[in-house]
Amino acid sequence: MQLGKSAAALLAAVVAWGTTAWAQTPAPRPAERLPTPPRAAGTAEPRRPIMQLLEQAGVADFLDKNHIKVFGHVEGGWTYNFDTPDSDLNGGRFFDFEHNEPILDQLYLAIEKKVDPSKSNFDFGGRVDAMWGADAGLIHANGLTDWYDGPRDPENQLDLTQLYVDIGIPVGNGLLVRVGKFVTLMGQEVIDPTGNSLYSHSFLFIFAIPLTQTGILASYNLSDDWSFTAGITRGWDQAFEDNNDAIDFLGQVKWAASKDTTAILNVSVGPQRTDNNSDYRYLLDLVVSHTYSDQLALAVNADFGWEDDASASGDTAYWWGIAGYAGYKLTNELGLNGRIEWFHDDDGSRTGVPDINLYELTVGLNVKPFAKDRWGQYLQIRPELRVDLASEDVFNDLSDDTQFTFGVDVIFAL
Repeated sequence: MQLGKSAAALLAAVVAWGTTAWAQTPAPRPAERLPTPPRAAGTAEPRRPIMQLLEQAGVADFLDKNHIKVFGHVEGGWTYNFDTPDSDLNGGRFFDFEHNEPILDQLYLAIEKKVDPSKSNFDFGGRVDAMWGADAGLIHANGLTDWYDGPRDPENQLDLTQLYVDIGIPVGNGLLVRVGKFVTLMGQEVIDPTGNSLYSHSFLFIFAIPLTQTGILASYNLSDDWSFTAGITRGWDQAFEDNNDAIDFLGQVKWAASKDTTAILNVSVGPQRTDNNSDYRYLLDLVVSHTYSDQLALAVNADFGWEDDASASGDTAYWWGIAGYAGYKLTNELGLNGRIEWFHDDDGSRTGVPDINLYELTVGLNVKPFAKDRWGQYLQIRPELRVDLASEDVFNDLSDDTQFTFGVDVIFAL
């Protein structure tokens, strides 16, 4: 999207941040969660609610025997913008772009059979994820659920977020091949809120990276410290249809430097624009996480991308940014989380606003009021305060370069 100099064009760009959530771009990957004390030897991981119900129905033994798990979550949220914009839109936001509007973010269900590629024989599995709710309309991939009129039209929609088959091949230490639609390898944050420490999402999640990809990946553990993934996909946020005739490369190198420190480098290369097979988009995505102690976890996510002939002048467009995360576990019932970030869109190819700098600082709590209860342990309440800063007046209906919000979501893991 290119931005003209008129206020109307700029307004359209900012509204697009919220109302379309850049369906042609962004999203995710598992975030570093707060560390938990090691489980005592001989104790099994407790069943989540759905599996407990299936156990009572006499089905869980069959699922356990076949290494199948059924799980999910329910999330609802609300965001208040202290500027109370007339448009009721929070500029530069993703799932939380609506001011003072309680929403059912996600009703999520997943069925998974994990594959162990280290077995001496072939192993088969896979996963299917389905989402219902307000977030679903913002993450549709091309060729899936095309019957909807647009994001949040209607407000609650259905999305098939993941659908893939895994094959474990007994070669060396074991080769894992994945075929289908999956969330991207890129980034620190994910679509699934249980994999994030905060309710709102970073600018990197929104503007720098894809959400999902469809293709084939092969993963191999060279050693306990090094693993590699490489493959081809139809492109950023493409599914059963492709917006061009080209494929892209997706790769990852993961280094477990120690039991507490991990570094991941992701790479994406290929044409991504509609009906364009020649102008390549390149992205380098780095995630480094470190568990400092049983209470403190830290992470850094940095992105650098560029795309041929994507600037307003027809030259190469560039974008880059960095986000830092910290989480501190105060008690079993309470955690403190924070994020600080800078994102720069040099040519306006990602945000629609050339040469813009975006900054944000977010501080939030993770409250588990019934952490020791059989069912209550799966309830989380996450209030947060966030301030957004910009080098242009893109907030509060184009009148401010600052935006201050309070948000809260409630999650119940199933």
